[in-house]
Amino acid sequence: MPQTPNEGSRRSFFARLVDNNMFLLIFSFLCAIVLWFVTMSANAEGRETVVGNVPVDVQMSETAQEANIRIFKQTPLSASVSITGSSIVTSKITEADVSVSARLEPELSMLTGNSMQQATLTLRAYKQGNTLADYDVESVNPAEVTVLYDRYREIQLSVESEIHYTAADGYYASNTPTLATDIVTISGPESYVNRVAHAKLIYDFEGELTESKSVSCHVTLEDLNGDVLDPSELYLQLSDTTIDVSVQVTGRQSVQLEANILNLPERFASNRITIEPSTLEIAGDIATVSQYSTLTLSAPINFFDVTPENNVFTVPIPVPSGVTNISGVETATVTFNMNGYAETSVFTSNINIINVPENKVAELSTRSIEIHVVGTSAQIARLTGKTIFCTVDLASFQGQNGSLEVPVTVTVNNSDSCWAVGTYMAHVTVSDKPTETPEPSPSPSPSAAP
Repeated sequence: MPQTPNEGSRRSFFARLVDNNMFLLIFSFLCAIVLWFVTMSANAEGRETVVGNVPVDVQMSETAQEANIRIFKQTPLSASVSITGSSIVTSKITEADVSVSARLEPELSMLTGNSMQQATLTLRAYKQGNTLADYDVESVNPAEVTVLYDRYREIQLSVESEIHYTAADGYYASNTPTLATDIVTISGPESYVNRVAHAKLIYDFEGELTESKSVSCHVTLEDLNGDVLDPSELYLQLSDTTIDVSVQVTGRQSVQLEANILNLPERFASNRITIEPSTLEIAGDIATVSQYSTLTLSAPINFFDVTPENNVFTVPIPVPSGVTNISGVETATVTFNMNGYAETSVFTSNINIINVPENKVAELSTRSIEIHVVGTSAQIARLTGKTIFCTVDLASFQGQNGSLEVPVTVTVNNSDSCWAVGTYMAHVTVSDKPTETPEPSPSPSPSAAP
């Protein structure tokens, strides 16, 4: 049967392709690729895949947990897991789909608090999550994990300050700096926590200080021998690895102490009075402390209480607002030198009442008073009751009637180095003045009869 023109053309085209070497080369290469994919698909069902960076979980027995056992170092922290299965499945598996674990069951008797314990444990790998996934866990690498473990312990230590500094002249800095916290908590393996004896802040400020300073200071741990302990090497944790330290610097002033003495005789020499301490160191804002050159003791001393036997008085030292007493002394001792002075007792009847209300009558019940007098030996020898006068003042008893006990003021005349000691009272009877009845006027005489 004769060929049509179209059929002849197609045969001619394929003939030319078959005869073309380049076409045959490309066709052969494509066939090889398809055959390789077919072969690989057939063999992929049992091919091994490695999943890396799978975290290693070390589980402790219930007994270990109750004994407060903790792992402080673990090597390695992750492992590689080999799995087999369909490549379509295994290619999607990540470290989140598999788990690696070991179990620690320590011998508690080995934990004596002196050293940490080491254990090597066998690792086990298994599916995580969807355990029905179409793949198998074959092995884990490495096959073992090494752990360091001990009982967990924590302690609290007071922070010891070894901060050194010096204030310049005219300035004051407290011997104790201010710490942001004075307690630090140390936790970790019992055997290493037991070695910690001190938590210190060690720092030296340069030069003399004229203003307040602050610094963040590293906490240093030491054992009983003073050897420095490195927390990172001993698996120790600190609640504060650094603590802020402040040194307050203020102005400084030395002030003279003065006593407040009442009724001091003019002839009693000031050099017979001593105050110990005589000066006080104060600190505060420079503008504030510069206002003070003297400080008067808080409680006054009544010189009428001073005798040869009672000549030493302890008085509180005042602290003005905005000022700090840095001397560390809260009271001063005031001493009166009574050498050459003597004490005697004299009776006097020189008692006078003053300021009697106009509408009252006052009658003295006390006729004489025994007065104790202190003075120089020469004047005491000449003292008599005639030179001692007692005054009873009723100015504060206005409007009162009856028997009253009224304070007495004692004056020693012609003896400028003598004074009465003690307190005295006199009894006075006060009554209303009697009302004067006017005399009746005489009746007029009857007139004589005319």
